[in-house]
Amino acid sequence: MSGLIERFQALPDYREVKITRNHPGEILLLSLMAILSGADGFGDIAEWMRARKREIERFFGHHFSVPAYTTIRNVFLRIDRQALERLHREWSREILSREGRVLSIVAADGKRMRGSHNRALNEPARHIVSLFLPPEDKLVLAQEEVDSKRNEIPALLELLEDLDLEGCILTMDAMHTQKKHFRRFERKGPIIWPRSRRIRKNSMSGSSIS
Repeated sequence: MSGLIERFQALPDYREVKITRNHPGEILLLSLMAILSGADGFGDIAEWMRARKREIERFFGHHFSVPAYTTIRNVFLRIDRQALERLHREWSREILSREGRVLSIVAADGKRMRGSHNRALNEPARHIVSLFLPPEDKLVLAQEEVDSKRNEIPALLELLEDLDLEGCILTMDAMHTQKKHFRRFERKGPIIWPRSRRIRKNSMSGSSIS
């Protein structure tokens, strides 16, 4: 757990005036723990921290000042999302390496995040494409946000470009099984794609999934 704490503490600090207490990365880590414990909203997260102040201080090993809900909100709005995603991917790879596991089956799917819409700014809910292991493994490898003016296909292609999935069986929705994508990733290695009925006759020779 100490390694994960250090990774969150190493996230870029967006504040112009930096103080020694309550690094944004620490607030974000605690917020994620609060959400996993059932907190629903920034006010709930602040209350969760307030009720566990002493445990949090032992957890971090230093004094902790419970932030206001507005401060927690600012962390979510201003944290470096790309740095956070890099942290997520590195931590996932570390878990796999530590357990000596080899990737064999990876699933891709896109979902809209409940509660992420902004009515005041008329913004729709965030649409995220994820690469994850089978349900029994409970591990997400990487995520990419879908541009509001595009579909999932470009986001998934970016994920596949960034990750080494050579030799993996990749499962996905039929909308992603396009011939140009087969040709694009055939050069990178034998990623095996599920076949859709549209391209069954033109699928890669190494694919055995129907």
